[in-house]
Amino acid sequence: MTTNASYLSRIRGVDLLPGERVGALLSPDDGLMAEPTKDGRLLVATNQRFINLADSGESQVRDLFSIASVSGTSVRNDVVRGFSWKQWVALVAGGLVVYVALAYWLVDRLPQIVIPGLNLHVFALIVMILVIVAGWLFWRGFTQPGGTTMRIHGANWNVELPCSTGYADLMAFAHALSLMQSQHQGTMRLTPVAEGE
Repeated sequence: MTTNASYLSRIRGVDLLPGERVGALLSPDDGLMAEPTKDGRLLVATNQRFINLADSGESQVRDLFSIASVSGTSVRNDVVRGFSWKQWVALVAGGLVVYVALAYWLVDRLPQIVIPGLNLHVFALIVMILVIVAGWLFWRGFTQPGGTTMRIHGANWNVELPCSTGYADLMAFAHALSLMQSQHQGTMRLTPVAEGE
């Protein structure tokens, strides 16, 4: 939701400039909003500035950039990261080789402690559990979705944040930011130049 007329004069301790009006407020978790939240991450597009705010209890971030310094906005919805079946086969085979080599090497060098019922050396079992846990962590890391990321570029700065809100809200904020920037540039062109300049 974008607001055409702003009644706000201050957002989380940041005073708005004279004539500054809010064009859009975005929470990466909750999407576009009519009023600013009290904590968490918040992006604000005004007719004069782009404002990045973050409050987590322990830390506070207040980034203020001129709207004219914004050079671009990108919204990425990354695909699921993952391996091909050949890479998974190689990973499993490598895990088995490590398990067999390390387990048998340990069995020959450590005291004989066999688990009753399984007839398995205790150190071989520990190595097997470690290999399985490492494989599971590796698999989980490479099969989770990449997620949605918004990045706002400036002349010598970047603001990048992961977002769980809808793609439509992110694109609406990106359009509002571009609109604010084009309106700002239009007013700058229309400003009369004083004589002698």
